[in-house]
Amino acid sequence: MRMTHSSRTMIGVDVGRQTIKAAQLQVCGGRYRVFALLLLPRPQPGQEIGAADALALQKSLKRCGFRGNRIALAAPEQKLLRAALEVPAKVTGAAVDPIVRLELGRLHNVPPDSFEMAYWEMKATALPRPLTPTLAVGCPHAAAHALLDTFEDAGFRTEALDVGSAAVARACGPRLAPAPQITAIVDLGWRSTSVLFVCGRTPIYERSIPGAPMGELTARLTEAFGLPPMSAYQVVGTIGPGAGESTGPADAESLAALRKHVRAHFDKLLEELRIPLSYANHQFGGEGVKRLLLIGGGAGVPHLAAYFQDRLGTEVQRAAPSDLIESPPELAAKADHPALTCAVGLARFGGV
Repeated sequence: MRMTHSSRTMIGVDVGRQTIKAAQLQVCGGRYRVFALLLLPRPQPGQEIGAADALALQKSLKRCGFRGNRIALAAPEQKLLRAALEVPAKVTGAAVDPIVRLELGRLHNVPPDSFEMAYWEMKATALPRPLTPTLAVGCPHAAAHALLDTFEDAGFRTEALDVGSAAVARACGPRLAPAPQITAIVDLGWRSTSVLFVCGRTPIYERSIPGAPMGELTARLTEAFGLPPMSAYQVVGTIGPGAGESTGPADAESLAALRKHVRAHFDKLLEELRIPLSYANHQFGGEGVKRLLLIGGGAGVPHLAAYFQDRLGTEVQRAAPSDLIESPPELAAKADHPALTCAVGLARFGGV
C-alpha cells in the first residue's frame, strides 16, 4: 500500500474473546498518528467471530470518527496452525517455502495446500548455524473464507488478513531492541497469556503461558471478596501488585487483602514466564532477551512493568498505542489502553 503525503490507513480490527478493538491511523510525511480508536464489548463474548460482531463494529465505527470500510483483520488465534521450525541454512529464497509448508502441514496433520502461510527466519545472528530458526503460521482456507464472508456481508472490504503476532511486532517497532538483541512481548489477555520473541523486527518464537489469564484473576477476586464481576475487573485496573501505590480511598486492611491476590497472580505468571525466557536465551544465542514489553488488557495494571522488572532483572516497558505513536489529546485515554496495540499494528499493514 502506497501512502500519500497525508492519508488515512485502513482500519485494523482485532476481535478478542471479550472485546473488539479497532484502530485507524493518519500518515503525514511518513509518520503515523492516531486518527481513531475503538474498544467495543463483544455482543456474544467467548463465541466464535460471527455476524453479530461485524454488525456491532459497523454500527460503532462512524460514531467514533473512523472513515471508510477498508479493514485489515487479525486471523482468529484459535484457528491458526503454528510451528517453530529449523530450516537448513543453505536453503534460501523460494526454496524455503515448500519445506516450511510441508513441515507445517505434517505437524498439524493437514494437507499442505489447505492453508495460507507466513513465516519468519532468524537471520540476524553472527553465529554460524547449520539450521535457521523459523517461526511459521498458517490459516486454514475454510477459517479464512468464513471470516472474510462475515465481514463482507456487513459492508466491509477486507484488504488484509494478518497474523496477530506479526501485527504486534509491527506496532511495537519503536520499542523493539535492535538485533541481535531479542525483545519478549507479553500479551496479558482475558482468557490467555502469550509471549512473542522478536529479534530486531523479526518474530522468531511464540508460546502460550498456562494458567495466568486476566480473567482468572478477576474470577478469584469475585469469589474471595463477593464482588460483582465488573467491580472485580475495576479493582484489577486500579490496584497493582507492588506496595506503596496510591489507590484512593480503600482502607489499609482491604487494600492489603486485595493486593495479596493480585501479587500471587502475577508472581505465578512470572514463574511461568521464566521458562520461555530461559529457552529463548539458550536456543537463539546472541545477546539474548534484553527487553520485555507488556501489551493486552492486563498491561494496564498500575506499576506492573516496574514489578516485573524488579523480579526479572530485565528492562520491562508497557507498549500501549500512546507509548508507540503520537495521538491527539482527545484520544489520549483510549490511546493509553494496551489492549489496542495489535489493532494499531493491523492498521499499519503494508505501510511504512
